[in-house]
Amino acid sequence: MRHWPLTQLTLTTPDLVLHVPDDDELAQVAADGVVPPGAVYFPQSWASGTPEQTARNVVQNHWWARGDWREDNWRLHLAVLHNGQVIGQQNLSARDFRVTREARTGFWVGRRFQGRGFGTQMRAAALHLAFACLVAERVTSTAFADNAASRRVSEKFGYQANGVRRLAVDGRLVEAHDGVLTADTWRRQDQQPVLIKGFVECRHLFGMRPEPPKPEPVDVLLHL
Repeated sequence: MRHWPLTQLTLTTPDLVLHVPDDDELAQVAADGVVPPGAVYFPQSWASGTPEQTARNVVQNHWWARGDWREDNWRLHLAVLHNGQVIGQQNLSARDFRVTREARTGFWVGRRFQGRGFGTQMRAAALHLAFACLVAERVTSTAFADNAASRRVSEKFGYQANGVRRLAVDGRLVEAHDGVLTADTWRRQDQQPVLIKGFVECRHLFGMRPEPPKPEPVDVLLHL
């Protein structure tokens, strides 16, 4: 924890706990299925192989994100737990963050846990970290045409449409709907309760200065 204090970071919502996963924590949930047959949710086909391939893709992606971490270019991958059971992954990433003040969210939920409102709480946790802790000015999100649930989550938080891109995924034409949420819009909303612990210990990994130590209390003796 001393050299990689991100392991101390936890985000808690009324029903979920998010933390940095270990190597295998998310693998089986992904292997059990993320994307409905024939649907396209992601620009890479990491979730459309065999269960073994999908599990390995998740583990390798975590290795890549950790190994490529820089103070101004980072990808935070968080395991999401409900009642102690892993249900999916929430991401928050940025490039040139100190200049752009813009971050990006992404997430996935195992198929057997979908449709239960977890995506909304996951996004709320990521937005709280981005805006309240990291002082982001904008957060973006992308949802493919097949992923109506993701677009509905963005609509709940007031994302504004930011264009539609045409992408080729496994030889298939897909539309990616981009959205953007500003800090001002986020602050005007009724905030869902999110408790964040361990951020002070790892804020320097996001390029933020460590908080100065609090002065020790001084006893003052008054002479009358």
